[in-house]
Amino acid sequence: MINTVILALGFAVAASAAPGPVEQKVSFPTRDGWTITGLYRPAKKHGTVLVLAHGVAASKAEWAGFTQRLAEKGVGTLAIDLRGHDESKKGPPGSGDYTTFDAQGEWPLMAADLDAAVEWLKAKGIPDEKIALGGASIGANLASVEAAARPKTPFLLLLSAGPDYRGVRLRKPLTRTLAGASPPDQGADMTLKPLGAVPGVETFEAPAGHGVQMFADPATLDKVVNWVVAASKGRKP
Repeated sequence: MINTVILALGFAVAASAAPGPVEQKVSFPTRDGWTITGLYRPAKKHGTVLVLAHGVAASKAEWAGFTQRLAEKGVGTLAIDLRGHDESKKGPPGSGDYTTFDAQGEWPLMAADLDAAVEWLKAKGIPDEKIALGGASIGANLASVEAAARPKTPFLLLLSAGPDYRGVRLRKPLTRTLAGASPPDQGADMTLKPLGAVPGVETFEAPAGHGVQMFADPATLDKVVNWVVAASKGRKP
């Protein structure tokens, strides 16, 4: 009897934890000679795919828990390693890793990494209006740059954006946007306040953290996941 109950409970747990599509490692070239590596989870039923860019000295791995949650809800993701980071270190002759980028003025050029990600998705038959953009820290600024160049972007996620990260200036959102920061992160929080006055932008404050560190607060993670799921379906959260 006890074994029967255990088996029944085990089945219930397994059934409630739908893993979503299997994560795939992919790579694609940028127009300026870098090879970008990413982790791709297809959307269910031809849904929206969210391209995600990390912060300085981080990697695609920082999005792991978030992308798993979205996969369970049917939202696709493509979390990339920006050039010079983790598995995206193959570049043109003379290039280095991100530690050389300040001297080389490479940071603003990283918008091409997101552009390559979007083009890779489009080559798989996913239209512009089904490819959303998001990022954390400098990745948020880069996502804003790419979204400004792609007016059909369905929504934008900005975690701890700043006015200017290493030469990457934040662009005014032109589409439906969720932007968040935490009060202890004063630079990002100061950036957040004027964003709230932009039409179509919803803002939130997390208790603490910068970028994906804000997801350490379960309520913040739930809020962002629920917003993205609703936005991907064209609904109001």
